[in-house]
Amino acid sequence: MVVCISTLAIVYNTPLQLLWLLSGTVILLKVLQVEFNYLYRYIWKLLPLFLLLLVVQSVFSRGGEVLLMVGTIPLVTDYGLLQGLNVIIRMFVIIASAVLLVSTGSRDIVLGLVQWKVPYEIAFMFSIALHFLPGFREEMINVVTAIQLRGIELKKIPWGKRIALYSRLIYPVVYGAVLKAQQFSVAMETRGFRVFPQRTYLRRLRFCLLDYVLLLIFPVMTGLLIVQTIQK
Repeated sequence: MVVCISTLAIVYNTPLQLLWLLSGTVILLKVLQVEFNYLYRYIWKLLPLFLLLLVVQSVFSRGGEVLLMVGTIPLVTDYGLLQGLNVIIRMFVIIASAVLLVSTGSRDIVLGLVQWKVPYEIAFMFSIALHFLPGFREEMINVVTAIQLRGIELKKIPWGKRIALYSRLIYPVVYGAVLKAQQFSVAMETRGFRVFPQRTYLRRLRFCLLDYVLLLIFPVMTGLLIVQTIQK
C-alpha cells in the first residue's frame, strides 16, 4: 500500500489529482483505525519546511501569469504557486502513507519479515532502528531542556551562534545513544541472542482472503492509474 500510494504521489502532477489521492489515503488510515495523532504530529513539525518549499517553488518556477514583480523581475507566478501546492500536497500524501507502517507493531514487523525468509538478524536490526529513532529525539529534547534550565533562551540567540550551539549538542546526544546501545547489547547477550541457529515463535502470521485481494487490487489499480495518467 505504501509503495503504491507513494508511486502515485510521484506520478500525479496536478493539485486535484493529489488531493484525491490524499483523500483516499486518509480514508484508508481511518479504515485501518490508525490514530491520526501520528499524522498531525509529523505534519505540524514539518509545517515550516512546507511553507519554505511553497516559497521556493513559487519564486524559481517560471511560466504563467505574473502575480508579484520586483522592479522588472517577475518574482511570483500562478504557475509557481501551482507547483508549490503540488510539492506540499505530495509531501502530505507520502507522510500519510508512511504512517500506515505505524499501525503495525514492531514484533509483527519482525515476524512478518522472518516469514518472508529474511534473516532474523536483519529483521531484528530493522526493528531496533525503528526503536532508536524516537530515542534520538528524546535525547535531543533532554539536552535542549537542560540548556534552557540554565537560563539560555535559544530563540534569542542569533542564527550563527545557534547553529554552532546545535552542532555542539550532537556530542551528548550521540554519547547517550551509544550508552543505550551498549546497555541494550548487554541485555541481548544475557538473554542468549543467537545462541541457537533457529528460533521458535509463539505465533505465526497468516494471510486471509482479504489480504490476498488487497495484494492483487492495489498494484493493479496503481498500474491502471499510471497508464491513464501517461495517456493524458
